[in-house]
Amino acid sequence: MKPTIGVHAKGQARDRGITEEGIKYILSQSPAVFVLSNHDPTAVIVLGRHEGKVWGVVLNIDTHKVITVRRASKKERRFYEEETKH
Repeated sequence: MKPTIGVHAKGQARDRGITEEGIKYILSQSPAVFVLSNHDPTAVIVLGRHEGKVWGVVLNIDTHKVITVRRASKKERRFYEEETKH
């Protein structure tokens, strides 16, 4: 199932400076780097780099709907960098 981007997520993306194409790019990266949400047991945060910045795309794992998108926290960036080292 392809993820869908909710209205709220589209607005947050626009406000935060990332396009829908950028979100789709992050979600298509393989292998994906993700962490479980501390706030919602049905959500994961997919971490990815787009245009030189690490982003967190919050995705509902039941509905495959993008809830929101935001810049990754410092802890998430460190985790992402560690997981993607070659």
